[in-house]
Amino acid sequence: MITRNDTKGEAIGIAMLLMMGLGILLVGGMMMWMMGSGMMGKMMQDGMMDQNHMKEMMQEMMSGRLPPGIRPEDLPEPDSTGAQLLVRYCTQCHNLPSPAMHTAEDWPRVEARMLARERMMAGMHGMMQMMDIQAPSKEEERTILAYLQQHALRPASPETLGSPDAPGSALFRRTCSQCHALPDPRLHTADEWPGVVDRMRKNMETMGKPVFTNQERDEILSYLKQQAR
Repeated sequence: MITRNDTKGEAIGIAMLLMMGLGILLVGGMMMWMMGSGMMGKMMQDGMMDQNHMKEMMQEMMSGRLPPGIRPEDLPEPDSTGAQLLVRYCTQCHNLPSPAMHTAEDWPRVEARMLARERMMAGMHGMMQMMDIQAPSKEEERTILAYLQQHALRPASPETLGSPDAPGSALFRRTCSQCHALPDPRLHTADEWPGVVDRMRKNMETMGKPVFTNQERDEILSYLKQQAR
């Protein structure tokens, strides 16, 4: 007769095996990338891998997925506990993300994925232990998530997007949805949008996304300025 404890034990065992498998894949992938990129030789010259090597390696591995990071002083409320925790934990592996990368609805899923990797790396021995990867406490996790959601990307609504037939509307929707939820056009003034759009174009280049032309830029800006606050 199979009891509830037996089922629970099997579930725990399967979870442990999955975590071990993920750990092996992660370390194996890192080792292959290090050998292929020349990082291994650099480590042999400089000594054992430290956190700087780790950050450089992770950023290179994720270069096609992450935009350039921002400076800690450019975070919203940079002196707040949430901002400081974000800097402390997220920059262990990659550049500092902007809270506006995702919506408040998306951040719990993204944070959970990142924290699962961080906890796994923090609990591993050998190479990972030498890099001193640390994971936040449950209370710190809640603080980070609250901060990210407070300053998250405000998505557009049918009211703020205006008519889908407006000039530039379709181009705006198609271009911006490649990387994130459609931003509310009223997030910025007409004077602010050109700088934002140019920054987004650089991010798209970094991430290997199809980049809009100068003519398309003008069309997108014309639309955004019409809908801006």
